[in-house]
Amino acid sequence: MTDLVPWRADPSPVRVHAGTVRADRLRVRADYPVTGVALVLLVLQAVFLLPVFWQLDVTALAVPVLLAVDALGFAGLWVLRERARRDVGRLEASYGSGDRDGATRDPSLTGLLAVSRERHEAIREEWTRAVTDPLAPLTSAGSTDVSDPDTAAFLEAYAALEDFLAAHPAGLPPSLVAVYGQDVRDCRRLWDAARATA
Repeated sequence: MTDLVPWRADPSPVRVHAGTVRADRLRVRADYPVTGVALVLLVLQAVFLLPVFWQLDVTALAVPVLLAVDALGFAGLWVLRERARRDVGRLEASYGSGDRDGATRDPSLTGLLAVSRERHEAIREEWTRAVTDPLAPLTSAGSTDVSDPDTAAFLEAYAALEDFLAAHPAGLPPSLVAVYGQDVRDCRRLWDAARATA
């Protein structure tokens, strides 16, 4: 019996796909108002903590320590925000290009299968959000119209992918890894066409 290439939960490294919840969370971090949060927190500390420090007669010691902790916290938030902005820029630049189907650092069959599975999951999440949330990013009014030929073609390919996955719960024979990857890429192309329907 041919050994199966097992499914792996996540490829390494994990990528972010446009239109998914992970991408939305990334954009939220990229827009985090670090300066506003810092100002509000400093005002609250001045109003509530300074009187306590004054009464305890530890103002000279407590204020510098508090400011140092604030500085470290704000610096950490700023770094996270800048990294998120960088990643959002890469996400937008890669969306719709061949790189989004991109390579993995793990060239083994297991790694390649994990990448295809992740792309499959991204398509599933984008389609689910398009059906349940018409205001979701990258969703047009016609993208869920099953009478549209592009949407119908996508649904046929998507259903075939889901059936394929259900038929191989433990993994794939090595000869089917490339087939599955190509089917996922074809489904992505059809979904992109359906989503672009005005």
